Amino acid sequence: MPRETNPAWIRTFQPFLHVPVLAGYLDGTGAITFIDSLPIDHRCELEKITFIFNTPATGTSASQIFNVRRGGPTGAIVGSITLLLGDGTAIGKFKEAKVTAANADSARFKDGDTLSFTRDASGTAFTAGTGTFYLTFRQRPQARI
Repeated sequence: MPRETNPAWIRTFQPFLHVPVLAGYLDGTGAITFIDSLPIDHRCELEKITFIFNTPATGTSASQIFNVRRGGPTGAIVGSITLLLGDGTAIGKFKEAKVTAANADSARFKDGDTLSFTRDASGTAFTAGTGTFYLTFRQRPQARI
């Protein structure tokens, strides 16, 4: 196995937003901002968004699009995940969406950058379903002072 020349990446898998009940999360179709300009106090890169279902999803052709944005609620989309009815047919099912190469530069956060989490004004509402969004970041070890 080849030797790594740079320090290895440190990955963190962070619970980001819990969806305890439908109210306002999966049951609507309008645009909504869930998190507005959360400060990111370290350098890191977003790798992927994951949603894990805590209860099965129900609805008729349900689908929702959620976005992680750099800056405020109208900032550049860094990553996007589309939840479909078929993704959450059982407890513990999950859906992942990796950051695309086209968004790789936007996915690099620096000290002082902020992150927002929004839902698009589109899709079809779910009638049941709960779960948690997770964000996976990676970063290099901090340099010694």
